Amino acid sequence: MSKALKILITSQKGGVGKSTVSANLAAYFSYISGKKTTLVDFDHQATSGKWVKKAYPIGIHCQTVDLPNAKGSGVALLKAKESLRKAVDTMEVVIVDLTWTDVLPPDFLFEFDLVLVPSSLSRVELDSTLEFVNRFSFVFNSRMRNPPKLVIVPSRVDNLNTYEGIFSKSFSAGFFLSPPVMYSTSAGDFFGNEFFVMTSNQEIRENFLDFGRSIEQLGQTEVDVRSASKQASLTHKVSGSILDRFRAVRNSTAEPTIKRPVPNETSPAGVTPSSRVKSSIPSFLMMGRDG
Repeated sequence: MSKALKILITSQKGGVGKSTVSANLAAYFSYISGKKTTLVDFDHQATSGKWVKKAYPIGIHCQTVDLPNAKGSGVALLKAKESLRKAVDTMEVVIVDLTWTDVLPPDFLFEFDLVLVPSSLSRVELDSTLEFVNRFSFVFNSRMRNPPKLVIVPSRVDNLNTYEGIFSKSFSAGFFLSPPVMYSTSAGDFFGNEFFVMTSNQEIRENFLDFGRSIEQLGQTEVDVRSASKQASLTHKVSGSILDRFRAVRNSTAEPTIKRPVPNETSPAGVTPSSRVKSSIPSFLMMGRDG
């Protein structure tokens, strides 16, 4: 069996859409890509785990694990690694939902291929995201070990014109910026009932298909994050707005392949980087360190 793709979806604050992204990304990999997928929910409230368990079964394996909250004991790390190892042994994709706390050491981040950090574009959440990324920049910038790819996920975005606001902050680690997960007033009705990739609501479905394909492509692509970051730092300083580049990306014509399309689905066009970003990864903007 090929090596499992391990994705951590984390943030140090709640209410950023982390559980929504976790449950629905698991549904994307299981239902659309046809991959053996496990969701491991480490959150005390187990929101994403409840969503998967209550919704119509589509083959997602689900574990809910309540980690000890005593700092420094090492028990939480052992339990987390054991749960991850069991899932990896039999799965092709493992998605972990975790609200980050210091009961786990920073080294735990090295267990993953991708680290997704959802954030709305509010100042409070952007500041929290900035603090988290800068705090663990030594992991994402590591030259001694193979670092995970850092992906900032703008979530609950209600207006594309605010999308460029995420670039006003100074991050100390290079990162990939995913297509935004758009906000919908009906999104709350999906919890425990339906997944975004299966809904008849075309706007919600296509938005999340675009996001899911991007994450899948990044997980399949070997990228030297340090080289990408160096290149992306130049991209950050070229003329033209970030929003213009994002729209150019979305309007390009490359079409990724879906193994198991939703019936009667009209797939949105795929996306490729703008001419200023030389990369094989569609749908992503690569951002480097400022300064």
